[in-house]
Amino acid sequence: MATNFIKVIAISFASLLLNGCNPSIIGEEDCDDIGRIAVVENLITITPLKTTYQQGEEVIFKLDVPSQNSYFGNPVDIYQQTNLATGWLITNSLLFDNNILVFTKGSRKEGASNWFNLNYNLQNQMYELEIKVKLNRVGNYQIITADRIDFLGTPRCNRYFIETKIMGNVNNLINFTVE
Repeated sequence: MATNFIKVIAISFASLLLNGCNPSIIGEEDCDDIGRIAVVENLITITPLKTTYQQGEEVIFKLDVPSQNSYFGNPVDIYQQTNLATGWLITNSLLFDNNILVFTKGSRKEGASNWFNLNYNLQNQMYELEIKVKLNRVGNYQIITADRIDFLGTPRCNRYFIETKIMGNVNNLINFTVE
């Protein structure tokens, strides 16, 4: 009798594990991370983008991601799906190292030199990051542009990833000199 009871419990437990992300059972969305990865060229801008700057000149590093978009093949509203007020940009930190940064939109992720927060703007329904960079470091800059934006709604589902680059790149590089 006890053996049959243990078998029933084991089968029930295994059934729950196998249906872990089944929306009809637990109300969660079916996870499709492959369908939530998009490549969208040139979402990031550096203005003005020149080959030579003078020490102390300022550039603006800017990224805007519309919450409502079709980057993933079908229309999606990232804010509505994830409820996130912040997305993350993971980027090459060379532009920011040893230069003065003033954040006009967004912020730096605490504890990370190359992660930045894109704040959701309810008025224009955009995730925004804008940084004024005062170029203090003299020398050659060769920035590899292979940037990723993460929207992590829950640990299991509602995740969106966008791979992008800086507009004006040549062979995935932004090159300039500060004199």
